[in-house]
Amino acid sequence: MLFAHAFDRPDLLGRIRRFRKNPVHVYGSAFVLVSAATLIRLGLHQELSSASPFTAYSLATLCMALAGGFYPGMVTLAASLVTGAILFLPPAFSFTLAEGAGWPLIMFALFGGIQVVLVSGLIAAILLHDEHQQFLFGELRHRSRNLFTVVQGIASRTLTESQTLSEAKEAIELRLAALARTHAMLADSGWTGAPLEQIVSEELSSFANQVTCIGCSLVLNTPAAQSFSLIIHELATNAVKHGALLRPEGRITIQGRIRSGEGRDLFEFSWIETGGPAVHRPQRKGFGSSILNGMAKRFAQHVEASYRPEGLIYELHVPVGTIKAPLKPKSTLKITGQLAKAAGAELTKTSMSLCNDT
Repeated sequence: MLFAHAFDRPDLLGRIRRFRKNPVHVYGSAFVLVSAATLIRLGLHQELSSASPFTAYSLATLCMALAGGFYPGMVTLAASLVTGAILFLPPAFSFTLAEGAGWPLIMFALFGGIQVVLVSGLIAAILLHDEHQQFLFGELRHRSRNLFTVVQGIASRTLTESQTLSEAKEAIELRLAALARTHAMLADSGWTGAPLEQIVSEELSSFANQVTCIGCSLVLNTPAAQSFSLIIHELATNAVKHGALLRPEGRITIQGRIRSGEGRDLFEFSWIETGGPAVHRPQRKGFGSSILNGMAKRFAQHVEASYRPEGLIYELHVPVGTIKAPLKPKSTLKITGQLAKAAGAELTKTSMSLCNDT
């Protein structure tokens, strides 16, 4: 544990990265290290026997493997072998070796190679881990900023447009809960995406016998999943208060299909209500309407809400490329769904306390 945090310093790792980017500095330093080791070995020539000709070169090889990586470390090892063999193995200043003199050369080459592989591999792993950590911090900062922007928009608009404080409190709690459920799905998948049908299932789990969902297996990326979760939540809330879910015989059919045309694919999403009370176009446009129309139009080509007497029909046409999750994750940011749900619960509690304080 003594050296456990020796490389846990961003400034040191940054210096190593900058040093490795310049091959002239790297291989020039290798030459300098071999030369310095040679001078040290010459200075200790009287004290050291010919049986240990490579003593001073071990440190040079170690330093270059650490700072320069595998290939500079191997170059330093090779230069040390040649220089040490010529200068310090009998007969000196000769390319031939005396009987038995080859063993120190073989042993230094073997253990020096192992040293270069282990040290350079260890430092490479530390550098990759640090780069990954920096990426995760940036990714988390970006996602947190987006999340709090959405929460701020939900809270401010809901408080502004609600008739009473209790109404605002209930709306904020439900909307944040919908957002938290979606974030839990995204977290469970390692932020690679959330299936639309799972978002629908989570939101309408209490009305499973009244809802039919077809063709919604498309996996949505993070921004699209957030948007669809809020849209489906508003549609479900309206259906419970004024639409098909107000009556036991009411039905909701949710359909999704991908249609090819004009050089790109469109995802067509439909929410169809039947069996509920007669539907009328709302007289007042609140935050729910801004989600179903305003926010949806930011990423959809076509948005239409038809208030038929027999039930609402809501349609979205979205380019698949803008909402589909990538096949491979862009990051490996892993947060368990329970933590995400806990975070959502904390946001909900915070909104409740704010409403109560107000």
